[in-house]
Amino acid sequence: MSVVTVSSKGQIVLPKDLREELEIREGDSLEVQREGDELHLRRLSSPSPPADWRAWRGILEGSGALEDHLREHREALERERLP
Repeated sequence: MSVVTVSSKGQIVLPKDLREELEIREGDSLEVQREGDELHLRRLSSPSPPADWRAWRGILEGSGALEDHLREHREALERERLP
């Protein structure tokens, strides 16, 4: 059992091990229900999908990495064509 403290704004922090075990991530929605003097949390949204390549889109923008890659590729092709 974990113990959490309520902040002055009424906020609590869910323990990391529980968040990881239940795959609760930033932006997920939880429903709070009261039963007598108990509060129950239930996830409303399904677990967030893992980050994929789209999360990296644009990360190298302006770095010249694509131009460098294309130049190296052209140079490799030219080397293969030479006798």
